[in-house]
Amino acid sequence: MFKKIWSWFVEIIKETLNLSWTLVGLVIATLTLTGSAQQITGLATLITLCVWLLTIGFRKDKDNNAGKKTASR
Repeated sequence: MFKKIWSWFVEIIKETLNLSWTLVGLVIATLTLTGSAQQITGLATLITLCVWLLTIGFRKDKDNNAGKKTASR
């Protein structure tokens, strides 16, 4: 159980680091905007990051299946 949680946590860190430049751009955009545009951009950034991290399993399964198909050819 602990190993599975640790593995999931490591995957989250890896995925976040892979998105680092995108996140930097979105944070800069959030900081330079004002008013409701800033709030909407910040909220959209957080929601998108959460959805991206929650769907790691779907993307990993798809990548693994694609790798297996090409390896068997």
